[in-house]
Amino acid sequence: MQKMVRFTGVRMFLSLCFCLMTVNAYANSGGGEGGGEGGAGAYEKLEDFTVNLAGMKQMIQVTFTLKPAKPEAGAKVKLYIPVIRHHLILLLSGKTGEQLQTVAGKEQLIKEVRQVINKVLQLDSKEGIEAVLMEKIIIQ
Repeated sequence: MQKMVRFTGVRMFLSLCFCLMTVNAYANSGGGEGGGEGGAGAYEKLEDFTVNLAGMKQMIQVTFTLKPAKPEAGAKVKLYIPVIRHHLILLLSGKTGEQLQTVAGKEQLIKEVRQVINKVLQLDSKEGIEAVLMEKIIIQ
């Protein structure tokens, strides 16, 4: 009976080690959504933007997450964050609440955000940012 308990304990230990190695390999391969490290599947989340809209009567709070087409683009985003934020603040401050209330208006904003960022990075959508996700938008 005692040999059986030891054998089961060893099997459990080996199973746990195998699971930990598998999880570690998956994380290192860029398989999970992450904070921007890894392969082309990694996402880059930008800090929230809070900007007065055109006319200064309304403001917007919005969060964007970027999907780089290639890992190099994700690394380049990190280097250009101040310039990207500057251009996005200018873009957002030129919008009105009416423009952003519709789904079409939000889709247009996403398209413009991608274009602005790729212009800053001096890349096209095949090499730079292939998608922009809007995680939060509040217009007051």
